[in-house]
Amino acid sequence: MLLLLLAWALLSVAAPLGACGAALSFRLRAQPVREVSPAFLSLTLDANLATDPRYITFLSSLKLRTLARGLSPGFLRFGGTKTDFLIFDPKKEPTLEEKICSDLLEKQDAADVCGFRPAPLDLIEHLELQWPFQELLIRGELDKKKHKNTTITRSTLDILYNFAQCSELHLIFGLNALLRTRSSQWDSSNARFVLDYCDSRNYNMSWELGNEPNSFRLKSGIHIDGFQLGQDFIQLRHLLSNYSYYRNSRLYGPDVGRPRKHTQRLLRSFLKSGGKVIDSVTWHHYYVNGRNATREDFLSPDVLDTFTADVQAVQQIVDATVPGKKVWLGETSSAYGGGAPRMSNTYLAGFMWLDKLGLSAKLGIDVVMRQVFFGAGTYHLVDASFEPLPDYWLSLLYKKLVGTRVLDISLTGEDHRRLRVYLHCTNEHHPKYRDGDVTLFALNLYNSTKYLQLPSSFSKKTVDEYLLLPYGKENILSRSVQLNGQVLKMLDDETLPTLREKPLSPGTSLGLPAFSYGFFVIQNAKAIACI
Repeated sequence: MLLLLLAWALLSVAAPLGACGAALSFRLRAQPVREVSPAFLSLTLDANLATDPRYITFLSSLKLRTLARGLSPGFLRFGGTKTDFLIFDPKKEPTLEEKICSDLLEKQDAADVCGFRPAPLDLIEHLELQWPFQELLIRGELDKKKHKNTTITRSTLDILYNFAQCSELHLIFGLNALLRTRSSQWDSSNARFVLDYCDSRNYNMSWELGNEPNSFRLKSGIHIDGFQLGQDFIQLRHLLSNYSYYRNSRLYGPDVGRPRKHTQRLLRSFLKSGGKVIDSVTWHHYYVNGRNATREDFLSPDVLDTFTADVQAVQQIVDATVPGKKVWLGETSSAYGGGAPRMSNTYLAGFMWLDKLGLSAKLGIDVVMRQVFFGAGTYHLVDASFEPLPDYWLSLLYKKLVGTRVLDISLTGEDHRRLRVYLHCTNEHHPKYRDGDVTLFALNLYNSTKYLQLPSSFSKKTVDEYLLLPYGKENILSRSVQLNGQVLKMLDDETLPTLREKPLSPGTSLGLPAFSYGFFVIQNAKAIACI
């Protein structure tokens, strides 16, 4: 164990002055290559968390709220397959667990709704003990593709909205699209109940309708073509216009899966029919099937590069039907089917996640919604014990260091597919850094240490290193990470650790150990696009 840690420590040391490395080229024009939303990295909660609504009370955890707030600003999408099997009953009594949380909410001062006292610890601990069995039920529904309707109550919506609001995230709620009239049109009666209640509570939120309509027939035996789905969205937009609170609310869709031929046809037809009423086009992406994914998949340039072709396929359809409309990744992670066990929740998953963030911004995706913040499966950012996983810490670093403006960067001297680099203006809200600073982030897919050489014009600049490495004997399959040698963990339920930089001497090459990733902030870069 000691030898392993020593080896990582030695590898993480930056190269000495003048050491050779891959040469970086920055083309810092007056304007950025692209600019993405301030909510670029956003989050999801899978609607299957409400399969048994008792478990929605997990969202009262103070620790979970602290972790979510760390990734604000952003959107919080409540959606997924279960979206189309949720029925809202405004008259039904909540579960005992939900009632306890709702009663606590009602006792809060209206001016301090986020001074929310968490549910009793013994209640949360009791649900934690039962959660593994609930996960098996959720997994069983997915595997058998037999989904049962679940009834949610006013308390379900109250707890969900309060979690989003107090985490400083904007809630996007997915409405059930599989409720149909005899003529196969969308039956909006249940959506009206949801809107009536949310409007009465002055809940500021946005909306979606359905999840992955390309697989409706497989999930429910119901086929809805793109034209009809577009008409359903027009109907929803008209419905929203009846509410003063939602007349100008945002509507996103259609949340299709990867752009295979059938899905491309559906998306094209939908956008021609109803594309004018949505605010952004949403689609979903996963690299691999979680049931048979391998460690090599996560480290494969070939696998990572498939994402570019999918983005381009979607953008071509959008440009041809609703030009100028923003494109979002409405749901995405490493592996579908809940993730790849013992991989999607480890340091290894960070290669897919960080590369997807870099490529998405570079290719013009405006928002990327990570599946999931917390919940069933192994692709979550926070596990069932409310412990943050490697991708959480990676997301936190990204949020703190990476700004919205994308810059042009290239690399020579190494295979750019194995040594992958991205450049942005530094996050303007970071207290240490200034306008004109830039953030470089990089992934090393080589089985050896690699060095990055900054352009000569930056040789006298101060660089802060934020190198993320696995911690523990599991190596890249570890569920713990260290930042510049400091193991990352919460100080208490309300406090995240300080993300400490490691200053590098001017002119030092930037070192990346084998199979690692990190961030480098170049101070006083005076990039015109960042001023």
